Amino acid sequence: MADVKQLRQRAAGYYDAYMADLEGIVNIDSGTFDRDGVNRAGAYLQEILQGLGCKIELYPNEELGDNFVARLNGSGTRRLMLLGHFDTVYPAGTTAERPLTVSGGQAYGPASMDMKGGMILACYALKILGDVGHDDFAEIAFVANADEEIGSPTSRELIEREAVLSDAVFVFEPGRAAGGVLATRKGVGMFELEVNGRAAHAGAAPRDGRSANLEMAHKIIQLHDLNDFDVGTTVSANQMHGGVRRNVIPDYAHCAIDVRVPTGAEGERVTAAIQQIARRSTVPDTSGVLSGGINRPPMEKVPGTAALLELAERMVGELGLTFQELTSGGGSDGNFTAAMGIPTLDGLGPEGQNAHNAEHEYIVLDSLTDRIALTAGLLIDCPRRP
Repeated sequence: MADVKQLRQRAAGYYDAYMADLEGIVNIDSGTFDRDGVNRAGAYLQEILQGLGCKIELYPNEELGDNFVARLNGSGTRRLMLLGHFDTVYPAGTTAERPLTVSGGQAYGPASMDMKGGMILACYALKILGDVGHDDFAEIAFVANADEEIGSPTSRELIEREAVLSDAVFVFEPGRAAGGVLATRKGVGMFELEVNGRAAHAGAAPRDGRSANLEMAHKIIQLHDLNDFDVGTTVSANQMHGGVRRNVIPDYAHCAIDVRVPTGAEGERVTAAIQQIARRSTVPDTSGVLSGGINRPPMEKVPGTAALLELAERMVGELGLTFQELTSGGGSDGNFTAAMGIPTLDGLGPEGQNAHNAEHEYIVLDSLTDRIALTAGLLIDCPRRP
């Protein structure tokens, strides 16, 4: 059984090294579509992991950054999976303007919280396993992907292929509170709605036109009527455009729709309702075209999740913290693994706030040693999948 207090002492000895590596990777621009920058960040992580004895499998990508798996072999039977991403939402040049800075017990920097801090944290948990000579596992596979911020289109297959072999998955998205872990997340839907109408002169022949904007307005009101905050379902039309000139009745409008649902059944219900809204027209002679769907299924508890939560609760208590089982309206790649029936714990990264806000994003430095110790302890004591 893991002694998490001893693990925390070891983690404290790596504090300066952790901070140096955090600075090194945070100060690399790696916005999802900056392929060269993403690959530099990936190479930074690969060098650390190779130093821990991991073998790297690279999965090249011609358009986006390269995904990779770092494998650490042991002498036991359990197969464990670590999961995280190293792409960010920030454009090139952000780190030059706002490099990592430390102030008031917090480390500020783009993606320090989401989720480069968590990626480095996972590396140091593996380092501590080596220090204590723990190898009671067949394999630990660290799956690191380069496109999570846009829905993991090139990495989902890799994630699911590795997860199906695993007894448990540990995800290093940001920690939300001291002693907190995530076992559930909402599912994420990404829909695109187009409306086609008929163009006409707005002054000379307005009756000849069929306004795509007007039809889209009706549809947006219907979409927002699908919100059910008591259940936890949210539907929002967050980006739209239509028309080409002030004096032309618009024949085309487009809207991007964000959906969050707590369960798979609710996802099916909302998807069917959105499809009906797309098909049904209020303005005559207009038509809707819907694409997209539920990108990330809800992260729900599966057989084995309760055992992981009990293990985390014990360790958090031994660290002198109050255990908190958290949930989130935001999705992660842990949604994919839980939907496959693999016990998954998420939010194991450092505590922090203000993800996707380059000026204010930060991690709480006092949380580092506790979170490293918790991760190492989970890897040592994690049970086999039911």
